[in-house]
Amino acid sequence: MSGAVLSLLGTGGAGAAVTITLSTQFLYALSTGTASAAFRLNTNGNAEYSENGGAYSVLEAWCVPAAQAVNYECYASLVSGLATGTFDTWLALSSSRTWTVTQVTIGVSDAVINIGIRRAGDATILASADIYLTAERY
Repeated sequence: MSGAVLSLLGTGGAGAAVTITLSTQFLYALSTGTASAAFRLNTNGNAEYSENGGAYSVLEAWCVPAAQAVNYECYASLVSGLATGTFDTWLALSSSRTWTVTQVTIGVSDAVINIGIRRAGDATILASADIYLTAERY
């Protein structure tokens, strides 16, 4: 489910609502040196992007309120291409999780990664999206 949003009542304590959002992203990095495109689910509740090893920029808040992010897990599947990061296992989002595509020589590398998010210990996937990463060195 692309661009999924789910609000949960009562899961954040004291009747607080928690919103989990994950949108499809198309991320591209271009460089005359090593090119890299990185996607990160941060512990601060943000989905972020870094180009060529630079600072991360916020794409969206995947968890609102952010303090609830530690109660969730993600699962990444490599749909196509080559990427670094952890795949095919549930990972606690009490730590930031990053997936990267890198191109060292002249040319293009890309990958499609499907990421799902669930509450820790629950089987229900609350949001999922495809992340398209492309790195081009010219």
